[in-house]
Amino acid sequence: MKIIRSSFTYSAFTMISRVAGFIRDIIFANYLGSGVIADVFYVAFRFPNTFRRIFSEGAFNSAFVPIYSKLISEDKNKEASEFAGNSLLILLSSTILLVVIIEIFMPSILRILAPGFHQDQNKFEMLITSARIVFPFLILISIVSILSSILNSHGRFALSAGLPVILNVILSISVLFAASYNNDYIFWMSWAVIISGMTQIFFLILSVRKNKIIIQFSKKYLSNPLIRFYKLFLPSFLSSGILQINILIGTIIASYEIGAVSFLYYADRIYQLPLALIGIAIGIVLLPSISKQIKENKKSSINKTIEKTIVYSMLLAIPASVALYVLPEIIISFLFERGAFDAISTYNSSMALKVFSLGLIAFILVKILTPIFFANENSKLPLNFSIITVILNTLLSIFLFLEFGFLGIAAATVISSWFNVLLLYIYLFKNKYFSHSNEFFAPLFVILVVSFLLGLYLFAIKNVYLSLSFSNFFYDALFFITILISGLVVFFTMISFYKPFNYVNLKKQILSDE
Repeated sequence: MKIIRSSFTYSAFTMISRVAGFIRDIIFANYLGSGVIADVFYVAFRFPNTFRRIFSEGAFNSAFVPIYSKLISEDKNKEASEFAGNSLLILLSSTILLVVIIEIFMPSILRILAPGFHQDQNKFEMLITSARIVFPFLILISIVSILSSILNSHGRFALSAGLPVILNVILSISVLFAASYNNDYIFWMSWAVIISGMTQIFFLILSVRKNKIIIQFSKKYLSNPLIRFYKLFLPSFLSSGILQINILIGTIIASYEIGAVSFLYYADRIYQLPLALIGIAIGIVLLPSISKQIKENKKSSINKTIEKTIVYSMLLAIPASVALYVLPEIIISFLFERGAFDAISTYNSSMALKVFSLGLIAFILVKILTPIFFANENSKLPLNFSIITVILNTLLSIFLFLEFGFLGIAAATVISSWFNVLLLYIYLFKNKYFSHSNEFFAPLFVILVVSFLLGLYLFAIKNVYLSLSFSNFFYDALFFITILISGLVVFFTMISFYKPFNYVNLKKQILSDE
């Protein structure tokens, strides 16, 4: 199955970038812990990231990829090149204007987005300084996103998946440099973000030229592809914007509790690994593939593709969710508990990770199901679902934060995400975009049973791990790696007794070109 093979490729390179990200976070945790500097940088960096996801990864990508992919499949190369060029100009114009406005009104905006920081004037001044340096990253990463989308549409997924390695490496170097010389962490980390964006653009331009992909500019701003793009972009922009507001609301509320932003950040970093390897990778690969199949009117092929995509994503998502629920304190402690990151930080971050693990399957399903609407050039329904979801999440976040602190924010995210999945499924069936066959449920049941048995095994081996006290990091690391590898071996050994998931069939699906 080509989608599984392409997703495997994307996931492999994403894994490399995530490992680099974990090394970065280990360095951050050691030197910054969950203190003031960490909170300031995470909020400052989240600011351009929020707009990046709205403009480039969210609305722009969802509107651009289906149309560009269909133009390529129809061999309309000149029209596709002009569409790509004009789309790039639209994105650049929008982001440059937004950056100028935000930079002018930065202090006032940050008072709204991080009201808890305003109570400490020194902390707030640090946030303004960092945010003003970092925010132009939005312009750079927007160029990165569209060039990555173009490469993905041509079946070139590796580079876009591996690009975050550059950001992680440069940020890690900046922290080590600051620690060795003048301790001005905020200054060096903020500028490192900008340098990484410029470096990523350089490598993408080389790849576009190597693959002989042409991007042209024309004065036809009302061409048919662009008109379709505008119709898709606005609802998608509002939809993505609402979802990112959802995240900002969590940050605003968390800013009232000392360390909460950092606790949620470290937990988020862990569960984002399987989300990126499974949900985001498959979603990125699925969108151009489904778009082409819709253009060719292959209804049965579309259903088969989506169904297999969900089954094989659950083969990884369900056991990953179980592992994160059973082992959160071990994972957080091994990766981050050193230097300024103490036992209290470990406990709080691991509790947040346990809550997030309950929503991992929902997060992944949203990434898989949403592109189906955009592939059908229907962006209004995801917009409506986003509005409902953000209202629910906001109300739950406020209520649960008052009762349970920062864990309430994580719980609200999980509940609202599952509700979003329910809405997506109902309307996918109602609009006849997708329907399950009778063959869908048997493999899911097998995955659930084997994942439950995996949970029992991990619970037992966790108690053995906790009963031992390792004074040597080497032995601690060895036992931690043993837990992970043995868990994988136990799961895939048990699941292989079910014929569709044995080694031969899994290898066939990964290598298949169908």
